[in-house]
Formats: sequence, structure tokens, C-alpha cells
Amino acid sequence: MVYEPADLEPLEVALLGVLCVGLPPSRSADDTFRLDHVTAVVAGLQQEGQPGIHLRSDGLAVSPEFRAALRMTMQSLAEKSILTSPAADMPAAPGGYDPTLQVDVVNPDEHPILIDSYLAQACMEVLFRTPAVYPYLMDRYARSGEVWRRLRAAGYGD
Repeated sequence: MVYEPADLEPLEVALLGVLCVGLPPSRSADDTFRLDHVTAVVAGLQQEGQPGIHLRSDGLAVSPEFRAALRMTMQSLAEKSILTSPAADMPAAPGGYDPTLQVDVVNPDEHPILIDSYLAQACMEVLFRTPAVYPYLMDRYARSGEVWRRLRAAGYGD
């Protein structure tokens, strides 16, 4: 089946759009680059216009409820063959994915593997059209570039 952003739940659109931003590993940046954190902020901005509604009081960690919802969203997208998740601490296989690597965890530095990158790009464009989300995602994108430049200069990916 071919999906469009309108066919997806708002959290599915948020997660797929965030995956297209190109976040660096949060271990190389800070916790505000965690996949779960960025997706929680985007979802809060989409739903209520409030970036912190899915975060704990420290403003960094996501709430247990959001973490559970994100886990279910990842499972839903995997069932739709839109993404799959790598095994913890293992790199994705080059040029493809292995369905046996799906795991039921949300690891902020083990980003899911996009199978339908066209759909994910369309979801990112939906997010960019949301006035409350655009400046936040553009900030993450700009700051990600700085982190990626630093990582490459240090030999990351060589």
C-alpha cells in the first residue's frame, strides 16, 4: 500500500518528519537532540502549541506516557513497512534492512531505518508548514549541521 501523510496519525507524521531532519547522535551533542525529545516537542507543538507537554519537569526526558506512545507508533510504522528499527548498538546493514532486527524499544541514538523515505520527506514538509513547528525544527536542523561538521572534522564516518 502507498501511504500519504494524510493517511497517518499525527505522531506517525511527527516521527517520520523528525527522522528527515538529520539529527546527529545525541551522545555527540546533547539531550535536546534525542529522537524521542525532538519528536515529543514537535508533537506538543502540533497538538497544543506547547513544546513541553510531553516532557518531564526537567524539560529533557520524555514522559512515560509519550515514550509508550512513541514505541507503539514505531511498531505501527513497522507493521506498515514504512520503517524498521536496528538492533540496539548495531549499525544498519548497508543498502537495506533486516526485518529480524526489529526491537520493541525506543533508543534515542538508534534511529529507525526509513524504508519509505519519500513518505518521510512528505511528512517533514507537513511539519514545516505548521507555524509553531517550523522555527523549532529549523533550529534543530541548523544546530545539527554544526554537530555533524564537528564530527566529520574528528573523523566520524571515515
